[in-house]
Amino acid sequence: MTHKALFAISTLGLGHATRTLPIIQHYLSLNYHIDIVCYGNALNYLRTELHGEKVRFFELLDYPPIERGSGRSFYPMLISDILTTMRRIHREQAFLTKLEKENNYHFIFSDGKYGFYSDKTPCYLLTHQLSFEIPKIFKPSQIIVDYRNRQSFSHFTHIFIPDYKDPEYNLCGKLAHPRWLSKLPHSFIGILSSFGTPKAQKQIQNSESETIDYLFTISGYLAEHRESFIQTLINQSKLLKGKKVFILGDTKQKDYYHYDSEHNIEIFGYLAGIEKIKKFAAAKVIISRAGYTTIMDLIELGKPAILYPTPNQTEQLYLSDYLGEKKLFIKAQESDHLIDLIKNLNSLHTFPKNTKTAQAIKLIYNTLPH
Repeated sequence: MTHKALFAISTLGLGHATRTLPIIQHYLSLNYHIDIVCYGNALNYLRTELHGEKVRFFELLDYPPIERGSGRSFYPMLISDILTTMRRIHREQAFLTKLEKENNYHFIFSDGKYGFYSDKTPCYLLTHQLSFEIPKIFKPSQIIVDYRNRQSFSHFTHIFIPDYKDPEYNLCGKLAHPRWLSKLPHSFIGILSSFGTPKAQKQIQNSESETIDYLFTISGYLAEHRESFIQTLINQSKLLKGKKVFILGDTKQKDYYHYDSEHNIEIFGYLAGIEKIKKFAAAKVIISRAGYTTIMDLIELGKPAILYPTPNQTEQLYLSDYLGEKKLFIKAQESDHLIDLIKNLNSLHTFPKNTKTAQAIKLIYNTLPH
């Protein structure tokens, strides 16, 4: 009997799609038929990576990019975006009801899509952020936010947390370890990375001996911070010795390529599959935003990195502070000089946990219905 599964994947950055990809690929290898609900850049990424597979795609508008805007506009936009998010969660429920009338799913797997829960079908949520880090001005409402989160998560059969249970050696700190977590069915599964699949590991082992001194990978969904950030890094990279490569992470710029021979800088609009794997494997140092999926990729590959949190994104600000204090990565601000940050790379520690993507997928498989 051929089973069918539904994956609903957030499009707030490419990270949700890249970390869920190994799970999708695993179930495709088991001859599952897969339906995917996604949108925008993440949808384009998955279509590229899963071309020719037994997959159907459904496009559904995602939540707005919360924590956009700046100055006086930040807080009114934040409140508006939260209300819009709540409406779209209700829309997801209606969309799922329609899909379930037409399909008999073996299970539903959601990464960051909170409306894809069901009383009819076993449903699972992947999230590293159970307790949201909220702006300081709203801190008095943290208890209310956590209560609402707990209510939302309780709709799911089980929650998979891509982090480690250890209170000392983990990657998310309080985001993934709230005091009320024991009240929900959950598993800490370790990291999930598209670089940790058997196919990716084989490609890394067989990759050519290219050496990249500094790899800059720019992703994220807050466009107003993006262009100026990229230009700042390009300008500062001109002062560094060695080979520099930029991957801009924009699926709309798949054909964009530029080479600055004077400063030995390559710029790719977008890379995926084996080409992306080769670049990451060849990099000595990685410079990136502080998105959690990128952090898991860095741990999977064992790469030293400099992390720039996206302005106003409280999650990235918290993660870069938390991991910077543990000396796992260098925390940077956009006003810092890259040359000075690079001098601190020798002070970094190695993360002691070795449970990686292969083990995480096994844990997920053992929990989901067979």
